[in-house]
This record gives sequence, structure tokens and C-alpha cells, in this order.
Amino acid sequence: MALRHLAASWSALDRDRRFATVLLGGVVLLLCELRFEHREVLGETWRSWIPLIYAAVTLLGGLVALLRWEGKGRRVLAMLFGAGIVVGLLGFWFHTDGHLVTGLRNVLLAWRVPLGQDGGIKMGSQPPALAPLAFCGLGFLGLLVCAAPAAKGSAASE
Repeated sequence: MALRHLAASWSALDRDRRFATVLLGGVVLLLCELRFEHREVLGETWRSWIPLIYAAVTLLGGLVALLRWEGKGRRVLAMLFGAGIVVGLLGFWFHTDGHLVTGLRNVLLAWRVPLGQDGGIKMGSQPPALAPLAFCGLGFLGLLVCAAPAAKGSAASE
């Protein structure tokens, strides 16, 4: 009975709010993964806290925004997702020590390393250069979902 009620409640939500909810689920997964991956560096540098704090704030603010979707909630959630793009780019900068092209080059050169070999790079010796860009992906998707809906009767909604 509770499952049927939950399914009915989910169906009653408009499509954009359902997508926003799923994207917030992605933020939950990132938060859990980040807590694990940053376990050592959290005590070493303040920068490692940025994505964790952002994800926690986005979750809390996002839940409130979903409840107030028709008011300012949609706009607030769009701002939170937009901040995720900034967090992702900052993380990319920090993970590559400001050498963005070199970081990208190193990732692409991995395709030349024979399978089963490390290519001279010890696992865990450097942070994954592109991993922070996951925040950019969630951020851009969130902005698309939270953008103001097209006016009824316009060419975009037909």
C-alpha cells in the first residue's frame, strides 16, 4: 500500500521536478564517493572540503527547493546546479595543479599504455584529473531541467 502511494505521488510530479530529483540522487552518490576518495586529503588541505560542502548544501537546499518548486524553488535549484559547474572547474584546476592541458594530455595518453600496465604512473599518486568534471555534467543537466518552462502555446512547447 505504501509503495502504491509513493508511486502515485511520484507520478503526480511534473517531469522537470522528477528529473531534478533524480539529479539530486546523483549528488548523493557523488557525496558518498567523494567522502571515500577524499578521506586522506581532508585532513591535509581545505580545498578537499569544497566538493563535500557543495554537495551537502545542494542536497539540503535542493530538497527544500523541490518542495517549493512552483515558487522560487526552481530558480534556487538552478543556482545550486550552476554553482556545481564552478565547483567542477575548480576541482579540475586543483586536480591538475593548474596545468589543465597537461592533465588532459596525461589522461588521453593512457590509451597508449598496454593493458595491465601502469605506464609509469603509480595508482593513487595523483588525483584523477577529469573526475571533478562530473559536477559540471550534473550542473549543466540541472540547469537544463530548472530553466524556466516554455510558455504554453509557444513554438517550443508544441
